[in-house]
Amino acid sequence: MTRLTDNDVKSISDTLGELEKFLLEKTGRTIKKVACEAVGMWEYAIDTKEYTVAVVPVTSGLGVISNFSESVRDVCKWLGMDAYVTETTDVTGLAEAITKQPDIIMMADDYEFIAYNLKMKKYADNSMCTAKGYIAALDGACDSVIKKEVLVVGAGRVGSRAAKLLLARGAKVTITDVDVEKAYAVQKDNPAAKVAEDVAEAIRNADLIINASPAHIDTENIREGAIISSPGVPHTFDEAAYAKAKTIIHDPLVIGTAVMVMQAAYFSYLGCRK
Repeated sequence: MTRLTDNDVKSISDTLGELEKFLLEKTGRTIKKVACEAVGMWEYAIDTKEYTVAVVPVTSGLGVISNFSESVRDVCKWLGMDAYVTETTDVTGLAEAITKQPDIIMMADDYEFIAYNLKMKKYADNSMCTAKGYIAALDGACDSVIKKEVLVVGAGRVGSRAAKLLLARGAKVTITDVDVEKAYAVQKDNPAAKVAEDVAEAIRNADLIINASPAHIDTENIREGAIISSPGVPHTFDEAAYAKAKTIIHDPLVIGTAVMVMQAAYFSYLGCRK
């Protein structure tokens, strides 16, 4: 998980409605529907009102990001869940949450962000769920990625998962990274994917992009009318980039969080059906 800054999350709770409107306009999907499609779940398979989520602040490493826990709580509430931030932090906070027996516990440090289903003893992690969420958004924005060429920029945790997930959806995948060895390592695990060694050229030729890289993409390299689904942080696209691309989908926290908590809830649904 890329560590966010205070500035990244300071207004998330107040702008959920704006993100919902944007996603509806660009993908035809609400935040919840993006999350449900990302995990392969029918939107009404579960009643989110039946789920309680405890968010535990963690102070280890570089410490608590201001409004992070509250933003995660508010995303869960937006989905219809009962959610709260524990009064205490770290292990004490985890113990507090377990005592209250929520359905799902969410917590993050500098490296991992998970949604743990207490009953099913399974968790959803942010890297995989972020990849799933941004692919679902891209799929909506381009009317399906099946048989279409998709460029994955960045061969890290999110990008490597995105490549595998896109191939499973029937997309034609090219991976590019400034560290070309990382791109080839991802290709080794996904032989159907191609590698583009020249990052800038690959971007110039791409109509559909998953940008899972923290590196800046120059506006001049963006193809006119491109659709970019961009979980990469920091987000450095300028107004000219937004004008040149058909769509750039990005938020620093909401989509990944929504997919995580819906995935964690879905574990219970799948468990009940066994």
